[in-house]
Amino acid sequence: MKEISRDEVDGLVTIDRHVDHISTVPAIAGEAVQLFVREKVHSERSDAPVILMVHGGYWPCTMAFDFDYKDYSWMSALAGAGFDVFAMDMTGYGYSSRPMMDDPGYLSQEDQTALVPKTLMDAKPSTYPANLVTSDSETDDINRVVDFICELRGVDRVNLIGWSGGGIRTGTYTVRYPEKVERLVIFASSNFVADSPSDPPAEVPGPGVAMSIQTRAVGEGERWLPNVRCDGQLEDGLIDLIWPASMATDEVGAAWGPGCLRAPGRTYWGWNAANATTVKTPTLVMVGEYDRLYDSNVELFGALGAEDKVFLGIDCASHFMAWEMQRHVLHRASTEWLSSGTLNGSQAGTYRVGKDTEIMRVE
Repeated sequence: MKEISRDEVDGLVTIDRHVDHISTVPAIAGEAVQLFVREKVHSERSDAPVILMVHGGYWPCTMAFDFDYKDYSWMSALAGAGFDVFAMDMTGYGYSSRPMMDDPGYLSQEDQTALVPKTLMDAKPSTYPANLVTSDSETDDINRVVDFICELRGVDRVNLIGWSGGGIRTGTYTVRYPEKVERLVIFASSNFVADSPSDPPAEVPGPGVAMSIQTRAVGEGERWLPNVRCDGQLEDGLIDLIWPASMATDEVGAAWGPGCLRAPGRTYWGWNAANATTVKTPTLVMVGEYDRLYDSNVELFGALGAEDKVFLGIDCASHFMAWEMQRHVLHRASTEWLSSGTLNGSQAGTYRVGKDTEIMRVE
């Protein structure tokens, strides 16, 4: 483990580290890599409950959970509430190792066209015809960090929060290592398909590409802004702060074509109803009403085997709620759930919160 930096602001200490790991990514299995881990904790708390936050498909943990603007940092909200909060970058993201991701030739031919002519003269077939990471390798990434945190803080279990792709990551991890998870918060999980296979495909990693990219035109113009549909959902001017901050986490991608975020190609399996039924860990599922993943998260909630489980649908919010008006609901609901295993004092049920932020029980 290597400590990169340590800083204290307003009573909260932020520590950045690189955690050594022996990779199980198929293309580099057995090689040494480093996983970036950020910790945020109140300077006077030495025995605080521990949380690990896991990001989704393109934005790394520092952007997903610790956007340094006004009160947008979810990590700071939780640390201020008395938790010892960790967040990690998976292999291929942010400040973690990015094997095989510095060469745009590993992109699909379609993705390469976005880099012509600034970065590439023309687009060609990918030079590696398979995905990079897998459900197994990503579970191993998380397990390495969980074990590091448990040893560092002298605990046996951690609380987990996963957003988007972090939902399948933390969910899959909880299926495999339930004894290491105290409570689980899933915010808009991706990749839940109720009737999908539990077993890995015959070929692992699956056919595809080692790496994909997302430009601002796609990330904001196609995925986010079309789902900003109510007054006040997005603070004026914020959209022009997010992308420059995102580019600072990926200097290589920022220099390609119009600027982009890189992510590894992924072979996933097993995030389905059969495995969700085995999850007995107390779980809070949250999703915004304008999120295309709303229905699949309702299905996920119904499949979970936990007796203590709560679903919270959030009005006037999209997949990117962490950077929207309703972020305070995420902060408040996760704080209560991870503190006491309840939402509005209840251990189970379905709830909805309106623009006025009042949480109402539905059933």
